[in-house]
Amino acid sequence: MIHQAVILAAGRGARLGPLTHDRPKSMLPIAGKPILARLMDGLAAAGIREFIIVVGADNRSITEYFGQNGYASAQITIAHQDRPTGTVDALLQAAPHITGPFLLSSVDNLTSPEHVRNLIARFLAHPDHVAALSLLPATPDQIRVSSDVLIDGDRIAGIEEKPSVPRSLYAAIMLYAFSQRLLDYLPAVKVSPRGEREIASAIQASIEDGRRVGYAITDWRLHLTRDSDLLAINRHFLQHDREHRILSDLPGTVEIVPPVRIDPGVVVGPGSIVGPNTYLETGSIIGDGSRLRDCVVLRNGQVSPGAELSDRIIASP
Repeated sequence: MIHQAVILAAGRGARLGPLTHDRPKSMLPIAGKPILARLMDGLAAAGIREFIIVVGADNRSITEYFGQNGYASAQITIAHQDRPTGTVDALLQAAPHITGPFLLSSVDNLTSPEHVRNLIARFLAHPDHVAALSLLPATPDQIRVSSDVLIDGDRIAGIEEKPSVPRSLYAAIMLYAFSQRLLDYLPAVKVSPRGEREIASAIQASIEDGRRVGYAITDWRLHLTRDSDLLAINRHFLQHDREHRILSDLPGTVEIVPPVRIDPGVVVGPGSIVGPNTYLETGSIIGDGSRLRDCVVLRNGQVSPGAELSDRIIASP
């Protein structure tokens, strides 16, 4: 069985703009929990009990979160990647803590526990395999910003990061099952034209060395790269979990249209209508008579009285 997972959480999330000016991408909230914790929940549901989290220089919010909230069912180890030099270097920081076969996931990549279990089962069914990759049906444009694969029956015959000319109908997403033998290929990986040392190059080197790599296919994943993704992922969890938790005291004239989550310490003015598919984080302030639907209001975000908003993220000023 695979009990360990390495989570790459060192990225700041530059493409998310002001949403990450006061916290790393890994700590952006998804219906009351950081996306990092949501990822860990899914992996834990598939049997993972040990997490090695690779963090960047700004990691205080991550350590504070687990210090305050704990994660009683799992063992957590923090590894540090102070400079963003690629996924190979991030995994090398975690390597001293890896004790057997393991999963590797980026922090912004969510899929179902069922797929994770399937990926692990496919990997364990072939003891001679060095890896099993998660594949997602994708368009050529989607593959160009991901990893392309060349499939030969039940195994992967080649993998290329961000190809100019995709060779398949699938993208390899950043959720892999690895043997410890894959670590042997990391030191020799060269810097790519994009200025990073990439995991796909280590996998390709193992294939060229005669190692076998398998795969499992998922039909969906949630990927956080832009602000619209944060809206979509919150909407998914609100609807999937039928989230309707009101953890702040509200005036009696506030109307709630589920699914909605309102964290503790939120101020909602009289006469407001909140929902559906709306999440209000601790510290947010909603002015009197506002109407919010399909919205996320982050901590210290403020909505003006009488505002009518939909499909919006409101961040702190």
